[in-house]
Amino acid sequence: MTEVQGETAPPATARPAFADPELYAEITQFYAWHMCLMDDGEPDAWADAYTEDAVFEEPGRTDALYGREAIRASITKRVAELAAAGTVMRHWVNSLVVAEQPDGTVHARYYSLAMRAPRGQRPDIFGHVICRDVLVREGGHWLVRHRNVGIEALES
Repeated sequence: MTEVQGETAPPATARPAFADPELYAEITQFYAWHMCLMDDGEPDAWADAYTEDAVFEEPGRTDALYGREAIRASITKRVAELAAAGTVMRHWVNSLVVAEQPDGTVHARYYSLAMRAPRGQRPDIFGHVICRDVLVREGGHWLVRHRNVGIEALES
């Protein structure tokens, strides 16, 4: 099992207890919406999809980001850098596994391809990562409580 700040995300080899189709569709829609916010340069809406106490871990970052406002500051800076460089980013999510937990949280595991290109040019694949999220429902909406982004080839 893979540890995500005291929580266990499903390993790649475990046969999941498949989520009911309605929940799976909800989570799939959540990720489509969430990634489009990032790609469309909407950092505030993207950050609002995290809990107040969320944790965000990613390769190349020595320290995790703790809290929605730290996540907001980081993505706002990144969106501004991309806009200044005239770079378009797109994220593609696939191989989503959803596991509902007894406490009502959802553990999700998926692959993401990040593509980038200068505006008007063909994109290239910038990165391929494996993401492990813990999602919670607050106010009728799904929010990310913990996101761990990893480069699978580098994981032991």
